[in-house]
Order: sequence, then structure tokens, then C-alpha cells
Amino acid sequence: MFKTVLLAELKNMFRDKMYLFFAIYPVLMGFLGYLLIPYMENRLPPGSLWPQILAMFLILVTGYIFGALTGFTLLDDKDDSVLMSLKITPIPVRYYVMVKLLSGYVFGAIATFLLIIATGFLPGASFWVILMITLAGAMQAPGVALIINSFADNKVEGFVIMKLSAMILALPVAAFFVMGWQEVFLAIAPGFWTARMIQIELLPTMDYNLTFIAYFLVGIVYNLGFLYLFMKIYTKRSNI
Repeated sequence: MFKTVLLAELKNMFRDKMYLFFAIYPVLMGFLGYLLIPYMENRLPPGSLWPQILAMFLILVTGYIFGALTGFTLLDDKDDSVLMSLKITPIPVRYYVMVKLLSGYVFGAIATFLLIIATGFLPGASFWVILMITLAGAMQAPGVALIINSFADNKVEGFVIMKLSAMILALPVAAFFVMGWQEVFLAIAPGFWTARMIQIELLPTMDYNLTFIAYFLVGIVYNLGFLYLFMKIYTKRSNI
């Protein structure tokens, strides 16, 4: 079933211009960052954090974009009564939704990994460092999809929720300026943990409360809990 849903998602991307734009958006942003970050490094005063912040933002936004795409395709399924039709089939509706969320995660992970490799946003990073950042960062995809579908009934509401949920990308940016125990106030954002991992890789001489591995492990656990909570909200609201 996973293969079937994955192929269906690919067809949706090429059939709908909006979804196609979502799919190529990370490529456009990556190309922009590839040109802009070296320019900022040469033009800004030494010690400026803005090149690193931009690199971190572009890495995180990739998973976010594929989460939005998955969220809108789930809204399409609701409008087209796909979820209702599945209730009379042997396939559990929740299983179908989870496969859709997993496909969004896979797309987000692949895109994030390729973005980092192609742009060199993390110079000198090992394969395993890039892989862990990719695995953690792509968890935003199912999270954003569930946020959109937990509070939106149609695409218009979905766009509003998507814009509001973009605030979760602002907290990881703030993490570059909050280093002490106060980081607990930023940890509510699923992308915070990946942001810290990226920050450690880009600015290894700064003092952090946890190690790279600790941020990765805690981030995975936190994101799984986040997904579980919003899956509960979504399934209860959608009566599935």
C-alpha cells in the first residue's frame, strides 16, 4: 500500500500546479541560498550569524513544505470523500492516513538530504551528521500535515492554518540567540531540536546544554510525542 500511496502522491504533484510548486519550492529556495549565503558571508561583518541562520532555516523549511503538501492532499481526500469510502473497505482509515504521513516524511527526508548535499550548507559535515539532521528535520512533514488537518475543514482554512503554523519556524531561529536554560521555552517547536543540531555543526565552539547526539535523541522522542498528540486530535475531529 505504501508504494501505491507514494505513486499517487507523485501523480498529485504533477497534476496540480499548486502541488508542483510546493514540490519544486525547496529547489528554488536551495538555489537562492546557495547564491545568497556566500554573498552574506563576504558582505556582513565578521561574526555575523545571519548566514548560518539562513542555512538552518532553508534546511528546516524543506520538511515543512512537504508537510504542507501532504496536509493539502489529505484535505483533498476529505473533500473527495476518499476517507469516507475507505470506511467500508478492509483497509483501516487510520492506516491509510499514517501511510500518507509516512510518504510525506520520506519525500521531506529525501529533499532535505539532497538539499544539504547539493548546496554545502553544512561544510565538513560527515554523512552520519547529515543523515541524523535529515531524519530529525523531516519529522516536521507529518507534524505540519496533522496540524493543518486537525484544525482545517477545507483548503482555504488550510492555508490560514499553514501560515499560522509557520510560526514554529520562528522559534528555531530564536534558538541562535538563546543559549542557557531559557531554551526550554523554545523546545515546544518540533524543529528546535534539529535547529540545535545544525547550530552545533555550524558553530561548534559555542556552549550548549546538550550534545549533538542528545539533541537528536530527545528531538526524535519529542517529535514522536508531538505526532501522537496531533494524530489523536485529528482522528477524533475527523471521526476516523
